[in-house]
Amino acid sequence: MKKASLAVAAFALLALAGCNKGNEDQLNAANMNGTESLDDLSNDAANVASEAQVLQNQAEQLNEEAKAVDNATGPKTPADENIEGM
Repeated sequence: MKKASLAVAAFALLALAGCNKGNEDQLNAANMNGTESLDDLSNDAANVASEAQVLQNQAEQLNEEAKAVDNATGPKTPADENIEGM
């Protein structure tokens, strides 16, 4: 029984020893000294926001142009009469 309890204790110690990999919540120097500063990130965010506004304006303009094209009428053809009769 002594050998079994000794084996269980040794196994438990080995299992617990493998669990300690350091403090994962602690920041290291590589994480703290990023290549981009907060100012750079805020400037990038402002640029993205202004580009998004330009694209939104462009999308609205294209939607209005599409509505104008959708309302356009073209010459009547015999195929149009077949479609209207369906």
